[in-house]
Amino acid sequence: MIHYFNPGNETAILNASKYYHPPVNQIKMQKELAFLPAWYAQPNDFVLINQKLPSEFIRKTEDLNMVDRSITVSDFIDRKETLNREKICLWGPAPNSIHLFEKIKSEYNLDIDIPKWKTEYALLSSRHTAFSVLKKLMSRISSVEKDILPSFFSEVTDIEQYVSDKNTKLVLKSPYSSSGRGIVWLPPGQLNRSERQIIGGMLKKQRSASVEKKLDKLLDFSAHFEITPDKAIRFAGYSLFETGTKGNYEKSILLPQNEIEKTLFQYIGKDLLSEVTEQLKINLSEEYAPYYEGNLGVDMMIYLSGNRFHLHPCVEINMRKSMGYLSLQLQKNYLHPDSKGFFAIEYNNQPGQTIENHREKTKHYPFHIKEHKIVSGYSELCPVNENTNYHAYVLIHGR
Repeated sequence: MIHYFNPGNETAILNASKYYHPPVNQIKMQKELAFLPAWYAQPNDFVLINQKLPSEFIRKTEDLNMVDRSITVSDFIDRKETLNREKICLWGPAPNSIHLFEKIKSEYNLDIDIPKWKTEYALLSSRHTAFSVLKKLMSRISSVEKDILPSFFSEVTDIEQYVSDKNTKLVLKSPYSSSGRGIVWLPPGQLNRSERQIIGGMLKKQRSASVEKKLDKLLDFSAHFEITPDKAIRFAGYSLFETGTKGNYEKSILLPQNEIEKTLFQYIGKDLLSEVTEQLKINLSEEYAPYYEGNLGVDMMIYLSGNRFHLHPCVEINMRKSMGYLSLQLQKNYLHPDSKGFFAIEYNNQPGQTIENHREKTKHYPFHIKEHKIVSGYSELCPVNENTNYHAYVLIHGR
């Protein structure tokens, strides 16, 4: 299998063209974090990156029993016999990424197995399908509050009227967005000029937007599933994550599953979480399994309402790999059982800031490995140099 990191696949799906060219920052993220799939790949898999890994980085990963399976496009010539007939595994389905491998297949006369694009993916990747799944969960689980269901609009005037009538804090979301992007926080009352312009631009690009009640959030987490080739739904586990003030993804907490569940059970019952997870397997089987094979991440939230803790069982659905899924594999495969910590993605706009942060963390948090597992310290997950802006790393300590 050949893995390929293509972040922002939702915007490529929205664009719907195999010739879609992502924004500059998205291309830079793809290049700088291209090695990320290696941390969830199987030992015999390959990872397509843009340039060869630095020798120092290779030595560091070798200590974790990670064999360098990275390849570049030129390897399709030099190692054709090895790479031929491998299956391509994308971070997320997208017409432009599929087209990229179709070109590689044609140019190098390969027999690689490329995913097929399906028109159904457009709806399945949007918030409209997450809305459908949430509605089903509400009908089947009585403890899920009914007023968390979003409302969809296609006109700014209708959104203005809705905001005015509700007179409470609301959240507006674009149908195609990920990692906290495409979100507008709306205060009670009337929309101001800037908010109307932002919403108008969103509706022009995406044709609709959802508005929902702003919740008193206590905890973000997600449930991860995989749809197998025979259409079975496999539950992979839960992940805890943290977001910034604008809802953007910042980090995932690295803990064993039993400790993650223990954290969740401080707020919600074990029976409720089990019921939601089982119902999700049914709903995902109905909505996704007929068309899609691969990973699904369902973001959830624990929030306070009426002096009680409640569960939002389906904030959004990511029809792709995700940072939460990556964190599950990191904890399972690379963390020492006596350790915990976090996995983070940072963006630094200033030239040289990432390499400076990398050096500081390397100095202050020495990296220790025992029995090929991370015991403590800092480690980058993708190579860092003077021009790096996107920084993926772990920071680990004992429990």
